[in-house]
Amino acid sequence: MSDAAVIKQVKIKTGVVKRLLKERVSYIKEAENETAKVQAMKAQASNEDEEYAAKKAEAVLQETRNMVGDAARRCATAAAELRKLLEEAKLDPESQEAKDAQEQLGLCEGVVA
Repeated sequence: MSDAAVIKQVKIKTGVVKRLLKERVSYIKEAENETAKVQAMKAQASNEDEEYAAKKAEAVLQETRNMVGDAARRCATAAAELRKLLEEAKLDPESQEAKDAQEQLGLCEGVVA
């Protein structure tokens, strides 16, 4: 692969890791909001319809919690691909692309660990 193609791939894979980190944070915030919503719905449930709605909201909350783990797994996979590309490419460690990639890898390791 030419240097330009390698740099392009590093930028793409770095962007993927960055996006997945943001996605995970978004799911965490959504789970926190859904938790508060479910607790409020359960506390105010006074008939079967409201209890049913609370149970459905709890199912949505569980789905959101599952997505947090899924986003972390996808981030780990993307980070492994980026790490492999960096090792194979032998990119200049002082280049901006390499620095950005290493920064995102560090953030991802903190999340997945």
